[in-house]
Amino acid sequence: MSAKPLYPDILALLEGRLRPGAMIVADNADYSPEYLARVRSAPAGHLSLPFAEDVELSAKLS
Repeated sequence: MSAKPLYPDILALLEGRLRPGAMIVADNADYSPEYLARVRSAPAGHLSLPFAEDVELSAKLS
């Protein structure tokens, strides 16, 4: 089983513990469109960009 479908759930568990400026790196993020939608959504409080092949680099803004 792949962990990619769990990315949104894992992020939800950790978000409250992340400080502003915390970096989140998700490998093979293209296989988790729900995760990408969440970290790329402006109201979610992240700044997120694709980085390298299938890697998403996100920063918690607040």
